[in-house]
Amino acid sequence: RVTPRILTRSSTSAPEDFFKKNEQLKRPMSPHLTIYSPQWTSALSVFHRGTGVFLTFGIYAAAAATYQTAGSFEAALAATSIHPIIGGLTKLALAFPCVYHSANGVRHLNWDRGSGFEIKALEKQGQIVMATSIVASALIAALL
Repeated sequence: RVTPRILTRSSTSAPEDFFKKNEQLKRPMSPHLTIYSPQWTSALSVFHRGTGVFLTFGIYAAAAATYQTAGSFEAALAATSIHPIIGGLTKLALAFPCVYHSANGVRHLNWDRGSGFEIKALEKQGQIVMATSIVASALIAALL
């Protein structure tokens, strides 16, 4: 038979005491953000998440623009009547997150297989993903 126990907090483990102690010892609030130097792989990881969020909101924006115009995305772009250089940069800005997110997704699928975890391989894969994304995005923007 198990008897329930009543758990109480001791005064030494109160959250206020924790923060006061850390303040007195001059400990930073989140040392993990300040003690590590930025790395290529971590920057690519954050960028992957960012492009995912951008693409999610971009899909909703494209759907709303299509709904508000003549019923096609091409008509929505034509309705903006922007300068060709601005239009090309806009197409590049729209193509790059999609291409990068897809290429980095392939990189993650490779990791799911259990390969490519050596530091040199991780950095090389990141460089390949970034170079591929830049070139492919420029080609897509030029062709559209």
